Amino acid sequence: MKIRYLIEVLLALVLTTACSAQPSPVVEPEVPIAKETNDLMEETSPSTETTAPNCLGDEISPIGQSIADDYESANYEQIMTWFCNGAEFEDILVALETETLIGTQADEMLKMLADDFTWDEIWQIIELTD
Repeated sequence: MKIRYLIEVLLALVLTTACSAQPSPVVEPEVPIAKETNDLMEETSPSTETTAPNCLGDEISPIGQSIADDYESANYEQIMTWFCNGAEFEDILVALETETLIGTQADEMLKMLADDFTWDEIWQIIELTD
């Protein structure tokens, strides 16, 4: 029953946030960069680990700001860091809402999600469900 309630609340939050958000610009994926080293062309790819909320540049994400306004446990910079590191806004919402229910840190759950756990598995591990 808790899961159903959580999903209904999160769905309402996502729909409310999505309806009030302005469209964001399309961000093109980064292409591997070739650099010259000792007359050899070596292909390198950009770092996949972003540690600062700079993936949108100076633009403020209305969705990220809305989430930050709704949850005291995370500020805009933290939310955008999670987003820039690959977390979807929906997953950030689920993690923050779950954190308010039982106190497990949102960051910990997002790391588990990045390690290919599903939300059902995470909720079982943190004992939200039976």
